[in-house]
This record gives sequence, structure tokens and C-alpha cells, in this order.
Amino acid sequence: MAALAIATMIISGTKRNLASHLRAYAAHMDSAGDTPLVSVVIPVFNGMKYLTETVASVQAQTYPNIELVLVDGGSTDGSKEWIEAFPGKAIKDYLLQGSGAEKNWTRTCELSSGEFVKLLCQDDVIYPHAVQDQVSDFKHHPSAKIAFAQRDIIGPSGQMLSRSRGCQGMPAGLIDGKQALLAGYRAGTNIFGEPEAVMFERQGMESALPWDDQYPFLLDLFFYTKILRNSPAVVRRESIGAFRISSSSWSTRLVSEQRKQFRAWQKQTAGFIDDAHVSDHVLAFINNEKTTLLRRAAYRWLKLKGSMD
Repeated sequence: MAALAIATMIISGTKRNLASHLRAYAAHMDSAGDTPLVSVVIPVFNGMKYLTETVASVQAQTYPNIELVLVDGGSTDGSKEWIEAFPGKAIKDYLLQGSGAEKNWTRTCELSSGEFVKLLCQDDVIYPHAVQDQVSDFKHHPSAKIAFAQRDIIGPSGQMLSRSRGCQGMPAGLIDGKQALLAGYRAGTNIFGEPEAVMFERQGMESALPWDDQYPFLLDLFFYTKILRNSPAVVRRESIGAFRISSSSWSTRLVSEQRKQFRAWQKQTAGFIDDAHVSDHVLAFINNEKTTLLRRAAYRWLKLKGSMD
């Protein structure tokens, strides 16, 4: 019966529609069988501008077994009140103002109970099949402790700025953790992406807690590294969500500080990458410098174009 349905899709539908139908069929099969709980955790601090859109993207997931966790870090813009009045099913918690990203991100993860966990920043979005796709990746590669995917880049109003970013140097499928770190080291930029493009297997996540904001611009990258040092990852070379940039986001401020913190990550990472060569170190330095120049140029161009708020 399934084969007949798929054959019908091939004959009558476009390639894109076929992919959509296949995903829907996979989701249906999962709903009838093994659907491990997935926790999507959202740390919030003065995020009211985009919070409703972010949460709506979680509610729109095709995957049927999702636990939503919302933790407010002392917002003064109405975010706390919105969470309190949120009509959907969610685990909620409230921290004192000034708790900081480290405590908020850690608390959201601690409150989760899913076999897999996705941290979603308050202004980013995930596409409808994001959770389904990454659960499928883990099922096909059960030794992986972390899953990466590509993501799109959007502006303040949701306008598309760039598609399918990230994961450069990493093939689709299972990859050794240290090989993934070597690829990131060489690239001179965060190839793993922001949390909306990442999913954690529970034991892998717990092994890396707590989140550490010693390097706040790379809070996520240092966390991923703790997992990758000892565990493989699974990679999907397809966009599953969108990272939003604006003039108020971390990504558009203090480019020199970003460069400095990434160099600190490279220095740390070089210490436990066994097969790095002199050429890798040279390439790592050059690419980091290039990334800094390109980032500055990109933000200036977007500002002139009017794509930034």
C-alpha cells in the first residue's frame, strides 16, 4: 500500500511535493510507532518582538511528540507575562533579572525530559519538518550524540538574506567528533550553526552542562565542543530553520570581539585535534581573518540596503 502511494506521488507530483509527501508519510509511520519525546527549550529575555513567531514555529512541527519549555530570565518587555498567559501546554519557569544567558540556557535544559533536546533562541524559527528530520537522523545513526544541519539567514522582518549556510567541510551522515572539530577549526568560523540548527541526544547534552558564557559570542560553539571531543555527530546538509540577524543581535556587534573569542576557541581546540598539521593552523588563521572582514562588509552592505533594523 505504501509503495503504491509513493508510486502515485512520483507520477502525479513534483519532486518537491514528493519530498513533502514522503516526510509526511514518515511522520505518520512514527506516530504509529516509536516517537521519542523531543524537548524544544526556549530561554527568553526581553524577546517579545519575535517570541510569538518562534513559539508558533514549534507548534507547527509535523513531529507529534514535543515538550515545550519556556524560561524567562527577568524580562521587562512583557515576555514574562506572555509566557504566564501562554494557552498551550508548556513547562514554564522564571529567573531573576540579571541571571544571564548561562543560567537561563542551563535551566531550560535541566527542565527538559526529552530523549532529544533542541534549544531555540527567542528570535529564530525552525521549519515544520525540523524536529522530524533530526530525529530521523539520530535513528539512522544511533551512536551520534549531537545533530547538525544547515540553516537560512533572515533579516528583522523575516526577509531571506542567505540560504543553506553552515556545515562546510562536513559530509552528510555520521562524522567523528574530532574530525568535525578539525573542519570547524580550519574554516575559521562557526560551521555548526546556531542552536536552531542543532539537536542534542540527552546523554550528550547532560555531559556538557552547564552552558558557560566565558565567551558569550560563542556560548553555543564551546558547548558543542564538549560533546564533539568524545562523541560522533550526524550532519544534514539541508536547511531546517532560520537564524535572524538584526542590528541589535550579538552577531552584528563587536566584530573584533567575535574574532578574538573565535581565536580562543581555535587555540583550545588545537590542543586536542590529533591530526592537525601546520597547513591547518595557517588555514585556520587566514579563514578567521577573512571571516571577520566579510562579516564587517556584510553588515555594512545590509545596513545600506535597509535590510537591518
